[in-house]
Amino acid sequence: MYEDKSGQFLLQNLSVHRAENEEDALNLLFIGDTNRVVSETPKNDASTRSHCIFVIQIESQKLGTDVKT
Repeated sequence: MYEDKSGQFLLQNLSVHRAENEEDALNLLFIGDTNRVVSETPKNDASTRSHCIFVIQIESQKLGTDVKT
């Protein structure tokens, strides 16, 4: 994460994946956890920092219509 010249915070190396069901979502969460990097902080050798952002966006569509929520 870094701040650009205009003051916006940006995240690099993110990816977006579609999960069609609960199993897909759990598999993606597992993959993210295994690819997570943990390291010490410069001010505290005993402390570790690691962050994971898992965003869930749910889309619903009424059968027989084009209306999505």
